[in-house]
Amino acid sequence: MAERASEREEKVTKPVELSQRFLEIIKEWQRLEDETIRYSEELMKKTKNKLITMTMEMIKHDSQKHKAMQQMLIDSVTKEPFVLSPDDLGALGKRLNAHLEAEAKSVEFGEEAFKNSELFVTKYVLSYLIADEQKHHALLNKLEELKRATVFVT
Repeated sequence: MAERASEREEKVTKPVELSQRFLEIIKEWQRLEDETIRYSEELMKKTKNKLITMTMEMIKHDSQKHKAMQQMLIDSVTKEPFVLSPDDLGALGKRLNAHLEAEAKSVEFGEEAFKNSELFVTKYVLSYLIADEQKHHALLNKLEELKRATVFVT
């Protein structure tokens, strides 16, 4: 019996340890995002080139966004967990479908512009924009899937 109680105790404590490790990883990742932000700012100060400045600004902005999302994950473990109800998803209604269509059209425009561009710099900027639009479309698709499934996420 003592072994079984010990086994049960081990199973109960593992998720807590995993959660602690999860928090450590996310916090370390946030520190790395801080470095990325600092590197981007340093590189922007060293150039007057608009393309390099724009690239560094986008990376900086994405890293700031990543930090905010990582903090939301930390808060979901340490303060209040995520709850996503069918009502939350239902409230998105037809607007979500309209947004999905707009993102899909944006991807089409980007790909068409890319096919018709000739300059490396133009293709460079368009490739970033297309990737971002594809990412938005994928995120919205995931919400739509959740909406259809009316699943609770905690």
